[in-house]
Amino acid sequence: MPRKPKEKKHRGVFEKEKGSGIYWVRFMDVDGKRKARCVGTFSDAVNFYEAEKVRVRKRILAPVAGHRGVRYSQLADEALKFSEAAHRDQRSFTQRIEFTREYFGNRVADTITPADIADWFSEMARERKWTPATINRYRAALSKAFKIGIQNGKVTSNPARLVPQRKEPAGKLRFLSEEEEVRLRQVLKDRPHSIPQLDIALNTGMRKSEQFSVTWDQVDFTQKFIHLSATKNGSDRYVSLNSEAIRALESLRETHKRLNLPKDATLFVSAQNKPMADPREWFGSACEEARIEGVTWHTLRHTFASRLVMAGVDLKTVQDLMGHKTIAMTARYAHLSPAHKLTALEKLVSKKQAQGDGRARTEPTPREE
Repeated sequence: MPRKPKEKKHRGVFEKEKGSGIYWVRFMDVDGKRKARCVGTFSDAVNFYEAEKVRVRKRILAPVAGHRGVRYSQLADEALKFSEAAHRDQRSFTQRIEFTREYFGNRVADTITPADIADWFSEMARERKWTPATINRYRAALSKAFKIGIQNGKVTSNPARLVPQRKEPAGKLRFLSEEEEVRLRQVLKDRPHSIPQLDIALNTGMRKSEQFSVTWDQVDFTQKFIHLSATKNGSDRYVSLNSEAIRALESLRETHKRLNLPKDATLFVSAQNKPMADPREWFGSACEEARIEGVTWHTLRHTFASRLVMAGVDLKTVQDLMGHKTIAMTARYAHLSPAHKLTALEKLVSKKQAQGDGRARTEPTPREE
């Protein structure tokens, strides 16, 4: 007897009428509804199904039967509202959220899995050369969007939290040398409005987003501190002010009075005598003119911490002054310049010379005959 032809099988592909040779495909559409489509031959139906799977995984909707709910795009909208009200680095956060929306926007949020997010990160690392640090920042943005969604009752879980953070290489901490600071200040003689900005940065170690959002009601000249009500790590902190910082702030206060600026204006003034929120109008060009390479505004924060450590201030105190949550963050600044390390080592030599060679001198034992 002739053998019965083996039935062709593939997940999602079926014959509506057995033996007809006409194959259909079951798939999920954009709205999460199950659909069936007549395709034709078995191979064409398989190709259609596999193409739909790729489309679903990459852009549209995870293949979960009959699941409906809030789309990620709605979580992104709520995350951006949060950013407007509370996020210090709003521009970067907005950029990351909008980019995640391009990929996950039409997905039902509760169907996005940790594997989906991890696959996307791997794809971005290949195609856009994302570094581990960049991936970790996007992971944080996704996690924040899902966290807000959970708080608002839109989703039930946060898949981004289950995606492991990428290990970031320990980069070299760049800080200004004294010679570089001298050159920079020489250039700033033609930009007097920028000098208080530099002085406050080098003497407080505030982050750029903190420094350029402070208003006068946060400054206490009597107790010598600035009260930051919302910082990067989410907690209030008090920034202590030394005499140099106080001098710069008093100069700024006089400028505000002379220009009759509003009481709620931020502290720093541009070359056009208007309140300013970013030093990029002068910092990059001034560093270039001073022949200083490889620096950003955050370098000034590194400089503040590094100089404290080089002056012998203990790491716990530096942690408090920097507003770090953990001592591990502060420990990075124990990596000092080679010149300072050599100076420290030479103290051992100086001490020995001051005390004389204290090593015990003994006469050689006569050789026995």
